[in-house]
Amino acid sequence: MAKVTVKLFGVYRVDTHIATTEITADKLSDLLDELNKLAVGENKSSISFSDATVFVNGEHCKKKRQKLSDGDEVWLLSPASGG
Repeated sequence: MAKVTVKLFGVYRVDTHIATTEITADKLSDLLDELNKLAVGENKSSISFSDATVFVNGEHCKKKRQKLSDGDEVWLLSPASGG
């Protein structure tokens, strides 16, 4: 299991009340499962890989089953919206 730093941006940060946290997980999909367990608040919403823009160590990640290593940094950006 890898210990990973996770940073949330946009709506994800607002809805989950989490800016930065550390999670232990083998794959990105496991990390998302653990992160969704930590989310709090009335507007608790699930973060799914298909909706998020995901970066691992500064590089855009397109695989939900991406293997993680100790010290990795994962950024989760919510989808853009506006009006």
